[in-house]
Amino acid sequence: MRLLAIVSSLLLIGAASPVLAQAPSAGVVRAWTDSLARDPNGITLSAADVHAGAQTVKPGDTVHGSIAAWHGNLDVSGTVQGNAVAVQGDVVLHPGALVQGDVIAVGGQVRNDGGKITGETRTLSALSMGTVGSAVGATPRQVTRRSISLAVAWYLMLVVIGLPVVLFARPKLDAVTERIRNEFGRAFLFGFVGQILIVPALVAICVALAITLVGILVIPFAIVAFVLAILGALALGFLAMAYVTGDAVMRARGAAPPYGPPPVFQFLLIGLSIFLVLWVLGGAFLWAGVLGGILRFIAAVITWVAATVGFGATLASRGGTRVMRTATLPLPEPVVDDMSWQTPTPVSGVAAARRPTPPPPGQRKP
Repeated sequence: MRLLAIVSSLLLIGAASPVLAQAPSAGVVRAWTDSLARDPNGITLSAADVHAGAQTVKPGDTVHGSIAAWHGNLDVSGTVQGNAVAVQGDVVLHPGALVQGDVIAVGGQVRNDGGKITGETRTLSALSMGTVGSAVGATPRQVTRRSISLAVAWYLMLVVIGLPVVLFARPKLDAVTERIRNEFGRAFLFGFVGQILIVPALVAICVALAITLVGILVIPFAIVAFVLAILGALALGFLAMAYVTGDAVMRARGAAPPYGPPPVFQFLLIGLSIFLVLWVLGGAFLWAGVLGGILRFIAAVITWVAATVGFGATLASRGGTRVMRTATLPLPEPVVDDMSWQTPTPVSGVAAARRPTPPPPGQRKP
């Protein structure tokens, strides 16, 4: 789900930002340099080459060996006899700069404004080199564990929300589910347009309230109510989509009951578990570089589509309060059979009368 993926990324970045602002510890630097050395596109650095913050090599200065800037830009105007690396920053080569090794920017870019490089120039992302954990002050194993824990936390939170929805808001869940099953494409369109209009709608509400003095005082409460309504619509729509997914999987396996009411909460758990497996696989293979990135991308796309369809179905059903009307089929026309000439009687049903037959050829009527 695109919105859920964005929220998860913001939580991860917010948790990691205090670490980025601090000087790296010796263990973190050692783990990062080891991971960089193991990467096929990596280089060898020592812990003494890594410096916190932006670094500058002034004109006329010579660095005997390699130099790396941790969470900052590396500006080179002099000579670097080894490698020049910037982690979460850019490597900037000014006129007259000379780097006798490789120039690598991790999470940034290489900007050559007139310098000379005798080695290779590479720009790496944290995912592609498998060192996203080291880049934010943690080992790859810690980031993998954090990613899986975050996915499990989202799963448990949706389960906790889904139980009261099934118990106390079942009609609304059924209405949204019915929209998903019968109008999947339309629900996706509604959800996509609804996501685009979230911010404009919030701005329009604030502008409308700002016309009067009382409205200005109500704006903070209106913002909170609007955000809660959007989150509620997203949660209800995603739960409905998870229920439809679980129901489809169980029916495909022939495990759904043919008669009687379906086990809604069981199907809901199965659908949520399917989405959980996608994110767990993406987090478990985070160390695998490109493979982990592809798995996480697939999980994000599938989750976003599911959330968009569910959100659109919730909007189309007005929060699950509007049930789709079943189309009325035309009544079949009465069939006139060959026995319509007979006259029914109230006691014996049909009178035992012979059907008139034409006289044989050559015989006249008396």
